[in-house]
Parts: sequence; C-alpha cells; structure tokens
Amino acid sequence: MSRRIETRPLAIVAAFSAAGLIALSVLALYIAQAILIPIAFAMVVTFVLWAVVDWMSRVPGLNLLPRVVHHAVVLGLFVVAIILTINTLRSNGEVLVQRIPQYSQNIIGLVAELDARFQIDQLIPGGLAQILGANFDLQGIARQFLATLGSLGGLLVLILLYTSFLMIEYGGFVRKLHMAFPNGEQAERIIAITSDINSRIGGFLAVKTVINIVLGVLSYFGLAAMGVELAGFWAIYIGVLNYTPYIGSAAGVVAPTLMALAQTGDIQHTVITGAILSALQFIIGSLIEPHVMGRRINLSPMMVLVSLASWYALWGLPGAVLAVPMTVIILAVLGAIPLTRPAAILLSNDGRIGEG
Repeated sequence: MSRRIETRPLAIVAAFSAAGLIALSVLALYIAQAILIPIAFAMVVTFVLWAVVDWMSRVPGLNLLPRVVHHAVVLGLFVVAIILTINTLRSNGEVLVQRIPQYSQNIIGLVAELDARFQIDQLIPGGLAQILGANFDLQGIARQFLATLGSLGGLLVLILLYTSFLMIEYGGFVRKLHMAFPNGEQAERIIAITSDINSRIGGFLAVKTVINIVLGVLSYFGLAAMGVELAGFWAIYIGVLNYTPYIGSAAGVVAPTLMALAQTGDIQHTVITGAILSALQFIIGSLIEPHVMGRRINLSPMMVLVSLASWYALWGLPGAVLAVPMTVIILAVLGAIPLTRPAAILLSNDGRIGEG
C-alpha cells in the first residue's frame, strides 16, 4: 500500500512534465513556423526522393550504377521540376495581370444579367450588383493572388535548397553517427530505426505524389480543353492540395471553377468545368487512390481530421497540406521506438504498425 502511495506522486510529476513538454513543443512549432515550414516540406520531399533512389537501386541495370549517381539523377530531376514550376507560376501571374480588367467586366456583366432576368433589384436595393460592389474587390483579390504566387516561389526555392542539402548530407550523417558512437551498437540502432521509418513512409509519400501528379496532369488537360486560362497554375494547385484530405478535393474543384466563371461569365461553361473537375476528383480519390494506397496511410479517420485541424491551426494552409505526411512521419517514429509504440497503435487505423 505504501509503495503505491510513493509511486503516485512520481506518476503525477511525469504526467505534468510530459504535458509541459508537449505544450512547449507546440509553442515552438508556432513561433518558428517561418523557418520550420520549408524544412518540413523539404523533409517530405526528401523521403519521396529517397524512395525513388531505393527503387532505382533495385531496377536491373540501374542497380549497377553507384549510389551517388542515383542521388544525383533524382536530385537533378527534382531541380528541373522546381524550375518548371516557378516558371509556370511566373507566367501565370503575368497572364492574370493582363486579364484582370476582362475578368471584372465578365463578372459585372453576369451579375447585371441575373439582376435583369430575375428582377432582383426590385427585391434588394441595387440588386446583386450593389452587393458585389460593396463586398468584393476583384483588384484586391488579384493582388493577393500575385502576392501568394511570389511567396510560393520563394518557398519553392527554400525547399529546393533544404532538400539538396538533406540529400547530400545523408551519407555524411551515417558516417558521423559511427563517429559519435564508436562502439557501433547504438549507431546501428539509430540507423535501423531511420531505415525502418524511411521504408514505412517513403512508399506512402511516393505513391501519393504519383497520384497527385496524375490528378494534376488530367486536371490540366480538362481545364485546357475547356479553354480555362492559368491551367498550368491550377494543375499545380490541385496536385498540391490533394495531399490535404477532404478539404483539398473540394478546394481543387471550387477555385478553378470560379476562375472559369470569372473568365467567361458563362454559367453553363462554368458548370461543365466544375463537373469535369469533380469527376476527376471522384475517379482518382474514391476509386483509384484507395485501391493503390491500400493501408499505407493507416490513420484512423478521426485522427486525420484532428491532425488536419491541428496543423492548420499551427501553420495555416501549408500546415493543412503537410498534415497527413507529417502525421504519418510522426506515427512511424512513434511506432519504431518501443517506449512510444503503444501510442502509435492507438493513433493508427487498425493497430498494425509496420505490417503489410
């Protein structure tokens, strides 16, 4: 009895210490978000690139090449992809600046037509045109859009730099681990845990990235077929937001559809554009992705919603995009350490950590 009484204060102290550590960690994540967001994106990209490097090392013919060549090829392709993305964003920004007056006139004309057809101005003083003029500033929205494109370009450059150094430092990290732990046992244990984490989440992120690229490319062709301008930007937008569950799919349909409305002022054209994007989201997200992904994510639906809300509260839209990849990384880390494995089991969907 006395022994139970003696251990109870220790358990209380441990619980409060853990809660305090979690609170400090969350505070640090919020304060240092400007530094941590590009690093977090770079970590996710690095896991994908490592998965591609591992795949190349198993392909007949490519496995004969040195490991450093695999790293150089994969990193070079990533650099090309970033350069193409930045050029696409820049060119689309220029198109937007030229088209702003036309988009404004299209929206005003559509609203005036609705006021005249349904006699809304008799029900509401000034009609929808009055509401639009008082609550929406298309010029301001366009300026915010351009500012977002500029910050996104800077973020891509930082991600490229961090990812390059992470890829380059990988071999040196293993060597420094052996130097830090000369007996070798502890270093090998850390390397084993790192390899285990990489094998668990690298495949998920790589497959998810391929699915997002396919969705973005198909969306580009759909938007281009409908004559929607800035199709390249919207393809990138849709592909990136598809990392965000639930909200990403909705935003990937709504925003480009509104763009079609602003461009043409034609409701029928807008409805068809939205239907095409919705069909692509349904086919990729509801039919193909569950079959290809299987149980790779292994997060309970409730945990997905909680992680989405938590990361969005911390880092805004970048946090929402990173929510599932970062939570999968955290789950893999917790599952690889015996002390925290029970927590990983509780957070998972089926309790199977590191299986299948």
